Amino acid sequence: MSNRIIVINDETPFHEAIPSDVRRGLEPRDFKEHPLNMFSPPSQLQLIPRSEWSARIKEQEEQKSSLEHLRLYTYGEVVPSLDQNGKGYCWAHSTTHATMLSRMIAGQPYVPLSAYAVACKIKNFRDEGGWCGLSAKFARENGIPSQAFWPQQNMSRSNDNEATWKNAALHKTLEDWVDLTRPVYDNVLTFDQVATCLLSNIPCALDFNWWGHSVCGLRLVEVEPGSFGIKIWNSWGDSWSDRGMGVLQGNRAIPDNAIAIRSTVPSVS
Repeated sequence: MSNRIIVINDETPFHEAIPSDVRRGLEPRDFKEHPLNMFSPPSQLQLIPRSEWSARIKEQEEQKSSLEHLRLYTYGEVVPSLDQNGKGYCWAHSTTHATMLSRMIAGQPYVPLSAYAVACKIKNFRDEGGWCGLSAKFARENGIPSQAFWPQQNMSRSNDNEATWKNAALHKTLEDWVDLTRPVYDNVLTFDQVATCLLSNIPCALDFNWWGHSVCGLRLVEVEPGSFGIKIWNSWGDSWSDRGMGVLQGNRAIPDNAIAIRSTVPSVS
């Protein structure tokens, strides 16, 4: 397992950002098929001024209170990264990681959730790409089942049964999702909205068209004085970068879609 954090910025060669031996699966959002009213606008999101970012990042680090710290320490051991295992299901994994983080924030017991269940149901068990809004909408309406009911990386139709979806309902979103990347917003505002969510410990599923990939946003980081990036939780397993976490910086850190989850149904299983 690597302890070297991978930082992907505007100067990173494309072949380094995208290893040849991994599958991604992001398909750009079609606004005709998936219109703006799918999710709530971020109209009630009060932006944290950039002048406060450095101090808030330092505070999160000192208090070990960021989403990254929650992943590392909440349950006494590091929560394992989900691995899409060569399937084009990154868009379901980003949402599932975000849902698991939301449960951590609420102090709920650790339940490993199955991103494969979400992707298989949406795509009728086909290995096809998508975008994070598809999985977010599904999770809002149906929930995400525990891996005890639908094992991760398993595509058997036998998993699709009443007991599985009864369990999934325990992991629905309680509040609506917020679309942070409506076309009416510019790139600067989009990044600031994502930064505000992460500084407020609101996990986000993030789509990056340049990367063809969807990941979970963990925290805002200051890569160098005055230059900020997003630490992500990837779906390529714990062997990638530092326990599955890397950093996006510059234009590479501006998502094309970002869905923030505020809370989930409280449950213990």
